[in-house]
Amino acid sequence: MPSPIRRRFDRAGATYEASALVQRQVAVRLAALCPDRLCGAVLEIGAGSGFLTRLLTPRQTGGPYVALDLSSGMLGHAAMPGAVKVAADGERPPFADAPFHFLASASAMHWYADPRRSIPADLRLVRPGGGFALAFYVEGTLGELAQASRATGFGSVFPMRPAAFYRDLFASLPGITWDMETTRHEVRHESALALLKSLKGAGVTHTPGKAPASPGRYREFTRYYEEHFGDADGVLASYTVLSLSGIVDSI
Repeated sequence: MPSPIRRRFDRAGATYEASALVQRQVAVRLAALCPDRLCGAVLEIGAGSGFLTRLLTPRQTGGPYVALDLSSGMLGHAAMPGAVKVAADGERPPFADAPFHFLASASAMHWYADPRRSIPADLRLVRPGGGFALAFYVEGTLGELAQASRATGFGSVFPMRPAAFYRDLFASLPGITWDMETTRHEVRHESALALLKSLKGAGVTHTPGKAPASPGRYREFTRYYEEHFGDADGVLASYTVLSLSGIVDSI
C-alpha cells in the first residue's frame, strides 16, 4: 500500500511545479554548492518535478543521470531532459553499493523515517572519491504556521529535526569530508488561504496526528496568521534549510 507521503505527492504531480516556491529556491542554492562539472553517473534522490535535475544535467557527462522519486505520479509530470526516471523510495533505493560518482538531494530527505540508517546507506551508493550535496529542512521551518496552529487548533506542521541532528549524524560517519551551511528562505503569499493552497499544491500536507478541521477553527487560523505574520506584501512563510556537501573517501 502506498505511504501517506507518497499518496500526497502523487496527487500533487500536476500542481507541484507551480506551487513549490521554496523548493525551487532550495534547488538553486544547492546547485551552487555542486561542482561545475559532474563526471560519471549521478543519483538524485527526491527529484520531484525536476528543479534540481534541470540545473545539474547540463553539467553531467560520462554516465546516466538517475532521477529517483518516491512518487510515480510526480515523475509522470516532471520535465527532466537527459535524466532516467526511477520511481523508488530513497530509503530503499534499488541499487548496489557504489555505482555513482555523485549524490544530490534537495527538499526530500527530511521525510525519511529512519535517517540514521538511510542516509549512510545512500552515501554508500557513492564511489570513493565521489561527492554529494544534500539539503534538509530543519527545525524552525514554517514556524509561523506552527504558531498559528498551536494558537487556534487548526492544522499542524510536520516535525522537522534540528540541524544538530544532521550535524551529529555526519560527524559520526567515518570516511567523508564535508561542509555545512544553514540558510533561511522566505516566501510571501497573498493570504493565509493562498499559503495553504500552495502547500497542498506542493504535496507537503502530511503530518502525523492531524486534528480534524472545522470552519470556525479555519476562520480563527486565517485571522491569527494574517494579524501576526501579514503586512502590505502578504503573509510570510519561512523555511530553515541545512545543506551539507562534501567528498566520500570511503564509507
